[in-house]
Amino acid sequence: MCTSRTRTLWYSGGMEPTIESVVESHPALVAPSTAKPRAVHPDKLLAYNRGLRYAEFVKRTERFSGLLRTRYNETRLGPALQLAAACFPETMNILAVVSEEDPDTVAVLPLVARLTAAGPRFTLRILNDDDDLAPLAVLAPELDLATLLDEWDLPQFLCFDEDWYLQAQWGPRPSAAEAQVERWLAAHPEYEILAEDESPEGQEQYAALVEELVYEMRVWYNSGLAQHCLDEWLELLRVWQAPDDPSAAEGGANA
Repeated sequence: MCTSRTRTLWYSGGMEPTIESVVESHPALVAPSTAKPRAVHPDKLLAYNRGLRYAEFVKRTERFSGLLRTRYNETRLGPALQLAAACFPETMNILAVVSEEDPDTVAVLPLVARLTAAGPRFTLRILNDDDDLAPLAVLAPELDLATLLDEWDLPQFLCFDEDWYLQAQWGPRPSAAEAQVERWLAAHPEYEILAEDESPEGQEQYAALVEELVYEMRVWYNSGLAQHCLDEWLELLRVWQAPDDPSAAEGGANA
């Protein structure tokens, strides 16, 4: 984990929108879709389904499986986000590229999984960075994956529409978490050094630091960062439906 960030969306700040304000600003959220069914891309669908569902990922994860289950069960969506997810009129296929034992993955992935479970037109699949990432090349051939996988700070969430065009990307953490992560790394300069240490002693020390950060992050997210994360996803849903909104484009460019 490092402090670099890759995102196409942003957190706009302020209080969480109410159901009334969401409906008033975005009536499409409560309007049924009238779009005709579109052609399926079998190669991309097959590639996407090679990823794991959340329950499968949790079952496969040995170290933090219990915490991933707990984080999912204790996540609560606000009324505005519940409405936005339940009434979202378009298909959103989310591919999460994660590092299985990264603290950000443990903190954020359960929140996104909870959100996708609330939306009948959302799906979520998960690829671990140690897995065969060939499905990612099929889904996003326009990306220079060899370069990006070295540069990305995981997890990254790639959001595809029903025609498998990449419409949005979010990760690795909400903007409000950056300062806390930076402070923790400054207090533990050995963290990133030990991450590269392949000796048994170095790996043991690194594992202990990872566990410490995972549980500190749980406190941070339970103290407000979870809401910041979900607010950013609510903004993502809003921007998804207003691609021609000049203010949205300006915000994305400045993210």
